[in-house]
Amino acid sequence: MSLSSQTLAHKKANNQVSHRIGRAVAATGLVVSLLLLTWNAGREGFSSLLSAYAAKAYDIDAANAAVSLRSSPDTHFARGTILEARNDVAGAASEYYVAARARPDDCILWLSLARARELGGETEGAVAAARQAVPLAPYYAQPHWQLGNILLRAGYREEGFKELRLAGLSNPTLMPGVIDLAWRLSDGKPQFVEQAVQPKTPEAYQALGQYLRHLGDLEAALYVYDASAGLAPESERRANIGALVAAKRFREAYTLWARQRQGTSAGVVNDSGFEKEEDLQETGFGWRTVDKVQGFLLSLDTSDPKQGHSSLKVEFDGDSDPAAAVISQLVLVEPHTHYQLSFAARTEGIVSGGLPRIVAIDADNNNVLGQSPELPQVTNGWRDYAFYFDSGESATAVRITLQRQSCSSPRCPIFGRLWLDNVWLQKL
Repeated sequence: MSLSSQTLAHKKANNQVSHRIGRAVAATGLVVSLLLLTWNAGREGFSSLLSAYAAKAYDIDAANAAVSLRSSPDTHFARGTILEARNDVAGAASEYYVAARARPDDCILWLSLARARELGGETEGAVAAARQAVPLAPYYAQPHWQLGNILLRAGYREEGFKELRLAGLSNPTLMPGVIDLAWRLSDGKPQFVEQAVQPKTPEAYQALGQYLRHLGDLEAALYVYDASAGLAPESERRANIGALVAAKRFREAYTLWARQRQGTSAGVVNDSGFEKEEDLQETGFGWRTVDKVQGFLLSLDTSDPKQGHSSLKVEFDGDSDPAAAVISQLVLVEPHTHYQLSFAARTEGIVSGGLPRIVAIDADNNNVLGQSPELPQVTNGWRDYAFYFDSGESATAVRITLQRQSCSSPRCPIFGRLWLDNVWLQKL
């Protein structure tokens, strides 16, 4: 073999050795990398298990171990919650800050930091942290709610209520809380409450009115209703009328009721001839019946009215409370004045120990002012009735009712039919 041939053979052998060494090194590197990945994965997994256990058991040692194995937003957050529960708000704020910086798009971390900072007396830091959370979830209520409360406690009322209003718009169930905060800060001034809450929807006006009536401040509820300029729902008008009637402020109640009633006049019976359908559960100055109807059925009957197109038909079919008004109406009256109440009625087959009659009751004190005789079992057609009464010294309204005479026995059923028409109240 020549020298050149030997040289070529040595080079080939060296190349083969180099390739084998390179493959071995690469394989070793791969194994090391896999071991490192496996180790890191194991550390992360174990850290997650420790963190979950720590959060559940409030074990600070487990939380410390989890952070030492793997520093992550989750492990720092878990340790922060445990420190906060142990009243170490400074330590909790530090952990929440590390977590929020590591995952800055997580609004929960910023809100946790805001809470811990405020608890620790870092008001401006709490405001700053809460401000970071709001744009991360602008349509969610909680960031606005927390920022608004922090701002209020820090003395920034205008901006605080702005955030609380946004929270209430996002989650209407929070609106009563916003209203309550405004009222507590208002010193009893409804103007302040309206400005702070700035209701823009019927639902907001309803929540505000309900809250003020619940407080017993009817004046504030009426102010807010008037300030709504018609935006408050119809239910608010009815609720305010009901509250005024319950407070025996009948003239104010009538004024509010008459706003939505064309052609009505104070001091006269509304729909005296029963010519139109009515909501008999509505509080106000139209015809009403008891909340729980039992033992009778009401309807408009066009078959044989006394006058006009229809009359009221009452069908008695069993037990009913003799003291309850089958149907009634509030009418404004003048004090110390003589009145005549007239009506037309007809009956068929009425059987009862407590026959029906018409009664005039002073709505201010519930005293009976006058009453008709008991209606007979059978009238054989329409009959006209009238009786007289004097209103009291300070009377403002009378309640005209169709009810039954008291019965001697607790159980007093009634059967039969009654028609009523042309109910008139006249000042003499």
